[in-house]
Amino acid sequence: MVKKLKIFLLVLIFILKTPHIFAFDKKGSASFINEVKTGIVGHDVGVFGRQKEEGLNSTFEFLFQKINYNLLWLGKPRPHVGATINMGGDTSQAYAGVTWDYKLTKKMFFNFSWGLSVHNGDKIHSASNVVTDKKELGSSVLFREAAEIGWNFYGKDSISIRLDHISNANLWGEDSNEGLDTLGIVYSYRF
Repeated sequence: MVKKLKIFLLVLIFILKTPHIFAFDKKGSASFINEVKTGIVGHDVGVFGRQKEEGLNSTFEFLFQKINYNLLWLGKPRPHVGATINMGGDTSQAYAGVTWDYKLTKKMFFNFSWGLSVHNGDKIHSASNVVTDKKELGSSVLFREAAEIGWNFYGKDSISIRLDHISNANLWGEDSNEGLDTLGIVYSYRF
């Protein structure tokens, strides 16, 4: 997992250092990265299941320009990539997917994200090696959903509360689908 995370970070650094190779969007911006997010979130807060792991996570995310193609009922979401790193050595994840943005008022917004996540946590504990303080997540690749509500200030800056959940949707059985939730505060800057 550490090797995959290193490759992921190298690709992100390359993308950030070479924005001139991408086409201009309709507004004339040379960058295809639309927004950057970072924050501190509680790890395994137990919203959709029991809490086993603990600590705080550092999270960061890059959102890209909207897909300039109407996907019928899906609308025009923004692709994203990100990572949530546990500061105490428990499960960390890298993820990618799409985000839909909804304005609630002039300054308030709601976002919903869906995608896939790759984590470094436990998949299934063997009967001879039961670990009580680690989640059984069933597989290395999981579904990830996130909901975020926030407030926009100073035009390009916003602060929000985000809840995300990773799980395998019971595809590998309920016994290996404990899921993992994070909840916390996220700051974002939109270009």
